[in-house]
Amino acid sequence: MKKKFLITGFEPFDRDDTNPSGDWISWMNGKNISDDREVRGAILPVTFNGGFLEFKKIYDEFCPDMVILTGLAKNRKELTVERIGINWVDARIPDNDGVTLVSQKIDESGPDGLFTTIDLEKLTMFAKKSGCDLLLSTSAGEYVCNELLYKVLCYVQNKKTSATFIHLPGLDNYDGIYLALYTIVNGL
Repeated sequence: MKKKFLITGFEPFDRDDTNPSGDWISWMNGKNISDDREVRGAILPVTFNGGFLEFKKIYDEFCPDMVILTGLAKNRKELTVERIGINWVDARIPDNDGVTLVSQKIDESGPDGLFTTIDLEKLTMFAKKSGCDLLLSTSAGEYVCNELLYKVLCYVQNKKTSATFIHLPGLDNYDGIYLALYTIVNGL
C-alpha cells in the first residue's frame, strides 16, 4: 500500500509577491516521487483559522499518513524544522484578511503545546543527504504558521498520521532548499 504524504505551503503575505513555501508545492509537481508513496500538495491561505479549515478539508478527503507543513521565516538563514506547536498567538502583522490576533490562546481548553510527531533525526539525515543542513527549532513563532501547526497536531493527535512543520529561510535562491525538501519527502 502506498504511503500518503500531504505537503503544504502558504500563499504570499505581508505585501510580498511570492512565498517560497507555496512555490515549492508547484516545484514538486511533476517530480518523480518514489513508487511507494502518493504525494498531494496544497497552498494554504495566510489567515487565522482559514489555513486550518482548508487543510482539514484536504486532509479528510486524502487521509494522509504523513503531513509536512511549510512556511516562510524571512529572518532565518537556514532551513528549520519545528519541534513544537504552542497554544498561543501574538501577531505582529495582520493576516491576509486583515485580522491581528494578539496575546491569546488558540484553544482555551487545549494543552499548552504539542510536539511534532515525525522523527526529526530522520528529517535532518535526509536533508544532509541533499547537501542542506536542517536545524531544529523550538519556536514556530506566534503567527499563522504556529497556529496551523498547533491545530494540525491537535487534529491528528488520535489518528495514525505523523506531522511536522518546516520553515524555509529568507533567501534569494531556493534550489538547494527545494531539493532538500524533495529528498525528505522521497526518503521518509
